Amino acid sequence: MKGNRYIFYTPEEQYPGMPHGEMCGDIMPFYQNGVYTLFFLYKYCIYAVDTEDFVHYGDCRLVLQNGSPDEQDWHAATGSVFFYEGRYYFYYTGFCEGNRGEKGKHEQAILRAVSNDFYHWEKDADYLFCPDEQYFKGLHWRDPQVFWNEEIKKFCMLVTAERKDGPCLKSGCTAVYISEDMIKWKFYKIIYAPDIYPTHECQDAFRMGEKWYLIFSTYSRWWETRYRIADGFEGEWETPALDDMFDGREFYAAKTVSDGKNRYLIGWQSIRKNCSDNEKFVWGGNVVVHKLCQREDKTLGVVMPDTIYDSFQRELPLEPKPVLGTWKEEASGFIGMRQDGFGWMQLGDIDGTLLLETSVTWKEDTAALGFMIHTSGEQLEKWCQLRMEPSRGRIVMERYNQIDGDQFYLDERRITFSENRADLKLLVSGNIMQVYVNDTALTTRCYGALGGGMGLFVECGQAAFENTRLLLGEEENNV
Repeated sequence: MKGNRYIFYTPEEQYPGMPHGEMCGDIMPFYQNGVYTLFFLYKYCIYAVDTEDFVHYGDCRLVLQNGSPDEQDWHAATGSVFFYEGRYYFYYTGFCEGNRGEKGKHEQAILRAVSNDFYHWEKDADYLFCPDEQYFKGLHWRDPQVFWNEEIKKFCMLVTAERKDGPCLKSGCTAVYISEDMIKWKFYKIIYAPDIYPTHECQDAFRMGEKWYLIFSTYSRWWETRYRIADGFEGEWETPALDDMFDGREFYAAKTVSDGKNRYLIGWQSIRKNCSDNEKFVWGGNVVVHKLCQREDKTLGVVMPDTIYDSFQRELPLEPKPVLGTWKEEASGFIGMRQDGFGWMQLGDIDGTLLLETSVTWKEDTAALGFMIHTSGEQLEKWCQLRMEPSRGRIVMERYNQIDGDQFYLDERRITFSENRADLKLLVSGNIMQVYVNDTALTTRCYGALGGGMGLFVECGQAAFENTRLLLGEEENNV
């Protein structure tokens, strides 16, 4: 099986026209004995792949084969794995679109499989957890997330559901079922029902320090992975004031996993249809992993996992070449100046998987600064740009071919800058560009500009870039 087993995992290489079912989606992470196992949806079945570092991945394996068009799991879909008293339990979703509107049948239901060794799974043919229409509507009923809740001393199952009395396309809620034995489940309560979204997909809940966090994904505007904060598991759940997302608008269905020391957020980065910048993003893509961090105000940020950062060991020599504006090279780094417009300097070429990092300070009222990526042409015909815009409190990923034809939305994140300073890390791998500005991430793609150069820029102001390094990924070293 073809695949990308390096950092941004996917079971299939990308190619124009790749079919929907051949994308990696809805990651269900599980940790034991130093290994992170990522269960995921692929070809309407559930597969799994192992990694110890989120850098290298092994061969993927089939875990649950989908059923026939007449069976409830015609499409085997999202759920979670839990280990209890010597057995592994996999609660997952069974989709059967042919059941919609059929009396006594359901399009979505929760199913169960069990395993004694984690590798060989047997479907529990007698288990069928249909939509609980005593409390909820009958369509949205999926994504069971099972965990031990220390606060209420019960096993909990979060379920994607829809309130009966909610407004149209705004009645998505977080339903909770509880169990004493991981076998029998009963309704507990609805812990979050904001009347905003049609569903809360791929939910996850965990405690970090003194706070509880609820993560969910929605698709009503764009691909979104959002979170809420509460003092206790049952709420009240508050929305972070500045930003309630972890990444950009193509990072979806993210859940968390903890190794007992760190907690990681793992989702997928969407692929554009036909692998073209002029097409819409579609379901499924590459695995993206962030390490969660808790800020002083108890909101959550994300940073690059240490294992990914540490895998970039070979430092490449910088080849500074000023192109526009005024640039000075000093012992500590580079200073770029241009008060009336755009100035930039190339630092090197993109050949392989690269990490570009720097610490930057800027003068007050500087309009924008950041990285130039995939630059090419004598007159800069092609380029991508990571823009930090201090006065607007945001970072933006732009590219040359957004002038005409692609006006879907900006790839942007809200951010608070402090003391006119920031630390930047940019990872470029194929068509993926992933940047961390302090503890804020933005991951996106560009298909029309690959390879080329990379460098620094400043716009209408002055910026100093210190400790700038360009590093090559270790897999590229071994080629």
